[in-house]
Amino acid sequence: MEGPPVTEIIRFTPKESYLASAHGALGDFFKILASTDGFISAYHGLQIEETESGGNGGFIVILWETLEHHQALQKDADKYSELRTAIDGAADNRSMLHVFPKVDPSSSFIADALEIAIITLKAGHTKGDIDEPMGVLLAQKTPGIVGSPTWGQVHEEKEKVALFVGWSSKEAHMNARNQPTEAISGAFGKIAPHMDGVDMKHVKLEKYSLDTAI
Repeated sequence: MEGPPVTEIIRFTPKESYLASAHGALGDFFKILASTDGFISAYHGLQIEETESGGNGGFIVILWETLEHHQALQKDADKYSELRTAIDGAADNRSMLHVFPKVDPSSSFIADALEIAIITLKAGHTKGDIDEPMGVLLAQKTPGIVGSPTWGQVHEEKEKVALFVGWSSKEAHMNARNQPTEAISGAFGKIAPHMDGVDMKHVKLEKYSLDTAI
C-alpha cells in the first residue's frame, strides 16, 4: 500500500436490530468486507449528538488500501449484492463518501469522541487554499486530543474536505473551541474565509473483529 489508507464513511439511521445488538446486526456485513482484497479495518458506532428527528445516527468507517479496491468490490455483482443485503437489516438512509487523508486516521478512532467534520468550500475555492493553516491547526498540542488529527479531500465531492480529530470527550472539544489559543484562532481565521459550511459530528467508534462479530 502506498500512502495512507482511503477512508470510507457510511452514515445511516440505525434500525432496532443494530441498537439491540450491533455486532449481531452487522456481523455478516463485516465478515464479507474482511474477506475482500484491499480491506484493512472497519469501525462502527453511534453519533453522540441526537439527530434532528431524534435518536442517534450511525457511522461505519472502513479503511481500504486504495479506492480501486473498494471499486472492485462494487463491480463484483454477486458479492456486492450479498454485502448490501447484510447491511439492509441494520441500517436505513445510508450515504457514503471516500476521503483521501494526509495520514492514517485510525489512531484517532480509539477516542471516546471522534470528531468527523465535512467542510464545504466556497465556489472557486480549493483544498490548497487551506492547506497551510489546516496544517498549523492540526499540529497544535491541544489538551484532550487523542491520536493524530488528519484531514483530506472528499473523492465524490471536490468542493468538500473531511477532518478527523479524536477527543477524550465532546466536552474537551467544546472547551478547545470556546477557549482557543492564539495559534488556533489565527489558523482558523485563515480557514474560515474559504468555508461555505461545515457538518460536524462526534461518534464513539468500536473496531470490528472476528471475536466480536457474533
